[in-house]
Amino acid sequence: MHRDLAARNCLIGVNDTCKISDFGLWLAPETMIRGLYSNKSDVWSCGVLMFEVFSNGEVPYKHISKLSEVRREVIFGSLRLKPPRDMPPEDAGIMLSCFENNPLSRPSFDDLKRAYVGVLFASYKSSCGVGKLQRMMGWFAADKAEIAPVKT
Repeated sequence: MHRDLAARNCLIGVNDTCKISDFGLWLAPETMIRGLYSNKSDVWSCGVLMFEVFSNGEVPYKHISKLSEVRREVIFGSLRLKPPRDMPPEDAGIMLSCFENNPLSRPSFDDLKRAYVGVLFASYKSSCGVGKLQRMMGWFAADKAEIAPVKT
């Protein structure tokens, strides 16, 4: 469990190895309210990370100047990040599923992985064919059962 997964906390090192750093800015509502951290609160942060990646590093909630107001609106209002304009619909659905109010309704990281494998498979299947895709993603060819959409 990380507690603050966000683009600013992903450091790229030697051989394009990604290291996760820092803790604490774009938190899930249950974390803000009760200080509860879980894999599901990290899933919320993963949704924020997706927003940051697909918006080319745009600051979440940039139209709100005070962090206390962001916290209040996320906790008591229904402030949720909207998918960036150019975000593909499949990715937008995955991102939005991360922002479920009830942590138990959010996907697990295994669910997110399966959803992204499905998105990648569909994308590459249409552009280069299944055989080439299976060679490119040898780990995937062994278990096609890994494909499953995230419930949105």
